[in-house]
Amino acid sequence: MKTNLTQSERKPRTITLRVDFQDITSNSEACLTEFEKNVLDNVRDLKSNPRDQLIAEEKALEKKQKAIQDLRRLRRYVKYARLTPKQKQAYKLFFMTKRRDMTLRKLARKLDISLSSAWARLHGALLHLEKIKLRREEGKKLRWIFGSFLYVRKLRKVLHLYFERCWPPPMIARSLDSKLSTIYDNIRTIRILGYIYSQKEYIPWKEAQKKCKGL
Repeated sequence: MKTNLTQSERKPRTITLRVDFQDITSNSEACLTEFEKNVLDNVRDLKSNPRDQLIAEEKALEKKQKAIQDLRRLRRYVKYARLTPKQKQAYKLFFMTKRRDMTLRKLARKLDISLSSAWARLHGALLHLEKIKLRREEGKKLRWIFGSFLYVRKLRKVLHLYFERCWPPPMIARSLDSKLSTIYDNIRTIRILGYIYSQKEYIPWKEAQKKCKGL
């Protein structure tokens, strides 16, 4: 069956022209076609430039991702710090809540405690977390110094459990079925070896022990 369409019954064709935004903004206007110049003029007339809007969206996304990473890091620190239940509750409410207007006074009212008690819990939690942060940073530095040169298997385990997972020495001793004094000796040995390996020139063991005595 054939159908003959008249001129008025035919659907009008739509022609779509496309331009690359970066090309028309970076090239000289002398090299642009008339259509590209019109597009460029329309873009300039807009209150918000598409490029600026794109940059703003990318910055907002980066800021959001950084906030997520910071929150995950805080959660890891809380996990490794072995805080008391009261310290953990206060820290999560004050630092990890979605509300940004949490104050010490509001925290005290929320937990039904005095202002000094709220401060003591937060202060104690922050001290623990600062120690965990420093220990993990030390662990990263030691891992970079040693590379694959830490051959003793037990020392590698102690390095991982104490400096990276931030386990307390008694827990490491139970996990590795060792004496607590042995674990402390292992931690000191790791620090001394890290100091020796980090030096450009050879340092005797006894001298390195003296340098690391306060650690």
